[in-house]
Amino acid sequence: MLLPSLATSLNRELRAVQNPALAAMLLWRCASGYSTTSDRAEPIPLPLLFLVLPILLHQETAELVAGTLKASGLRKFVEKFQVAAQSKTDLLLAIGPRAQIMRNLTAEALGIAVLCRVLAFEENSARAFSLSETPPIAGVPHSVRPLLSAAEKLGAWFAGLSLYEIALLLQVSL
Repeated sequence: MLLPSLATSLNRELRAVQNPALAAMLLWRCASGYSTTSDRAEPIPLPLLFLVLPILLHQETAELVAGTLKASGLRKFVEKFQVAAQSKTDLLLAIGPRAQIMRNLTAEALGIAVLCRVLAFEENSARAFSLSETPPIAGVPHSVRPLLSAAEKLGAWFAGLSLYEIALLLQVSL
C-alpha cells in the first residue's frame, strides 16, 4: 500500500500530465487539423477524438507521432511500431485499452473545449468542429507546443482515412 504522502504526490503528478485543460487544447487542435486537411472542411467524427489522448499523453507513442512527417500519414506512423529496432506492437495494441481508461478525461476535456468555445458539435451527426483554426501562440509553454503540433498532425492523418481504415490500422474498435 502506498503511503498517504506518496499517493498524494503521485495523484498530483498524474493530474499535471492528464490535465483536462491541456487535453481540451489537444482535442481542439486535432479537430482543426482534421477540418483543414479534409477535402470539404468536414468536422471530425467524435469517436476519433477519443483516440487523441491515449496516443499523445503516452510518451512513446507521442514521440512516434512527433517523429513522423505529416505527409507520411497514419500508415507510416503505424509501420514504425513494427519495424522499430525492437518491435513495439504492444504499444499499438495498448491504444484501445488506454482509450477506455481515458474516456472520462476525454469527455471532461470535450466539455471544457465547448465551454471555452473552441469546439462545437454538429447536431445529429456525432461530429465536432473547431470554432477557431488559429493556433495558440501567446501563453503556451514551449514544452506543450510539440503536443499541439502532434495533435494537428494526428487530425490531418485521420482526415485522409475512413473510420474503418483508422480502426483497422490502430487495431481499435470505434
